[in-house]
Amino acid sequence: MKLMKKLRVKLRNFRKKHLSFSQNTQKIIWAVIFFILLSLTLTLDLIPNRIDLKSGQVSKNDITAPRTLTFVDEEKTEELKQMAAKRAPKVYEEDNNVNSTVNRKLNMIFTAVKSEKNNFIQNKILKENKNLTESNDENSESNSSKEGNKNFDFENLNEEEKNSLITNIKSKINFNIEDVTIGTLLNTDTEELKQLQKYSQNLIKEQLSQRILPSDIPDAAKNLRQSAMELDISREQRLAAANIVTAVIEPNMFLNSEETEKRRQEAVSQVEPVKRTVRQGEIIVRKGDVVQPEDIVVLEKLGLQKSRINYFNIFGTLVIVLIIIPLLGFYFRKYQPDIWNSNTKLLLIELLIFIVVMLAKIFAIFQNSFMDYLVPTAMASILLTVLIDSQTALISTVFLSFLIAPVFNMNINIVLTSFLAGLVGIFSVSRVKERGDVIRAGFNVSLVLIFSITGLSFLERTQDWMYLLWAATGGILNGILVGILANGFLPYLENLFDMTSSVKLLELSNPSQPILKRLLVEAPGSYHHSIIVGNLAETAAENIGADALLARTGAYYHDIGKLKRPYFFSDNQFGGENPHDKTSPNLSSLIIKSHVKDGVELAEEYGLPSKIINIIKQHHGTNLISYFYQQALQDDKHNNVKKSDFRYDGPKPQSREAAIIMLADIVEAAVRSKNFNKNNHNRIEGFVRGLIKDKLIENQLDECDLTLKDLDIIVSSFVKVLSGIYHQRVEYPENIIKEMKGKDKDD
Repeated sequence: MKLMKKLRVKLRNFRKKHLSFSQNTQKIIWAVIFFILLSLTLTLDLIPNRIDLKSGQVSKNDITAPRTLTFVDEEKTEELKQMAAKRAPKVYEEDNNVNSTVNRKLNMIFTAVKSEKNNFIQNKILKENKNLTESNDENSESNSSKEGNKNFDFENLNEEEKNSLITNIKSKINFNIEDVTIGTLLNTDTEELKQLQKYSQNLIKEQLSQRILPSDIPDAAKNLRQSAMELDISREQRLAAANIVTAVIEPNMFLNSEETEKRRQEAVSQVEPVKRTVRQGEIIVRKGDVVQPEDIVVLEKLGLQKSRINYFNIFGTLVIVLIIIPLLGFYFRKYQPDIWNSNTKLLLIELLIFIVVMLAKIFAIFQNSFMDYLVPTAMASILLTVLIDSQTALISTVFLSFLIAPVFNMNINIVLTSFLAGLVGIFSVSRVKERGDVIRAGFNVSLVLIFSITGLSFLERTQDWMYLLWAATGGILNGILVGILANGFLPYLENLFDMTSSVKLLELSNPSQPILKRLLVEAPGSYHHSIIVGNLAETAAENIGADALLARTGAYYHDIGKLKRPYFFSDNQFGGENPHDKTSPNLSSLIIKSHVKDGVELAEEYGLPSKIINIIKQHHGTNLISYFYQQALQDDKHNNVKKSDFRYDGPKPQSREAAIIMLADIVEAAVRSKNFNKNNHNRIEGFVRGLIKDKLIENQLDECDLTLKDLDIIVSSFVKVLSGIYHQRVEYPENIIKEMKGKDKDD
């Protein structure tokens, strides 16, 4: 401990000389260092793996699984998703415009044939009757057309005329059709052509009365061709009809891409991930076997395959750390400004988080269930609760659990059990009365880890009892390790960061402390005065919700400065000669004031925490030493007396506990100097109220957080304790006293 005290002093001096940065600059520096350390810890492999296998390579050794692992087979899961997407039914909707479109195309071919035949006949008539004038009436022209149509013979036309007709007809339609079919239509007379058109329309109508999907077109064409070949017309006409209807047929159902894609997504979402479990000790690759791609996947999941730089994982880890650190700082700044304004507390939080993450990284190297559940997250939770408060410990535990996740490949079981262990640790040390409570908190952590590990194992329906046994054993040892580490780190962290835990205060309040033993022997009056002040302060602090343990312990040490000159204080004179009778008021005042400075020096020498030192500094505030001030005024003949020379140097009490001790100190000394024999309670209450009112008027309580309601409660608390000490005693009758003395003689 002495070494830690010296180290703390050296660190304090080093910070003053070399690190005299502003508070915000220090926060930024420590945050950057914290980020770098966490990032390096989470992204770097502490011990590189030795296995470096490739698919198709022959394994030289048996490779077994060091731990039980359940993981999702991404490749097979993706195959099932693709199959589900393919099997998802396509959504089709009926196209009401198809009937008119198909009929328009059908009529287009027949109209084109009729038109070209008429044009050809007209041209032929014009050539034959070139001597006729252009004034021939329409009837004459129509009759000539009909007559010519009857004598129209496509077969007897020359090749040039045939090709010209076919080309003209094809230019008037927007679909492909065979030349033979067009020739058949041109070679068919008008009545038969009308009949053929009607037959074709009926075939199309019958086929479109059914649902025709795009994939059904081949079957629909086959059915149309078969029906066309059953018509009672010539073979050439049947073939022509078959070719026409198969050329113009279209599906009357169209694909709804949006709904179809929605069906596919629904089918994919219903696919359960294919999980694969590798048991601890299971042989993954046997010696002499050819390594398969799925073996490489298992090795990578177990972390056995030689790691290659995965820039995506590194980037993701850095992003997570970069998010968590500012979020934690933002929380403290907004909701716990006392933590944010204390760089020492922030540094302690960062240090504990880093230690736990580092331990998790080390345990993760062993790749087995026993070590996985050995991460002492609850150690940080317990230490933060004891050294700072439970709210700080809770939020730190949440963020710490998030940081552990990437260490164990985002294993939610380890993250959840770590968080539960931290919660139990916080609840277990909410009221610490001795160091043994920290050990008991460790056993509570072991208990909750056993149940949580077992429960999670049953939820996953894991049948590996060996894995459960190892994991539960790790959970048990986790709690023991937490108790040992927390108890071991606690005194060092208290001294290094100058923090005062309830455990430390309990130790300091023990009367066997060297400085208290000195006070008892060398200044017994001051010692007993401090004990009574401690009782007063503890009762009042507890009643207003302040730190009662700090108030009691601070009261025990508030007057240790009197050890330097004990007989200059009335507590320790016991009716003897008063040394102040031979000294001037100014010197006496200086001696009285000096016990505060002497007390601070003694406290630093004995390594007392800063909270106690602050109470020693503040327990007199800037009060006036009125007795010697009045003496000085009486002796002053030249008006040279300054009131400031007879005041304590301060500062005024900065905390509720320091203010309570100041009031308890004044009240105890004043009440002890009075003679309260009768009606003690009312007289004491009035006297105490007057004393506290004076301090309120003198502005000695301006810099602490005490309210008027708190002061009223403090008065009641003081009066209750003092009434018990200075109560009126019952006088025993003379006959009872004689009778008791007689019994003593008989004995």
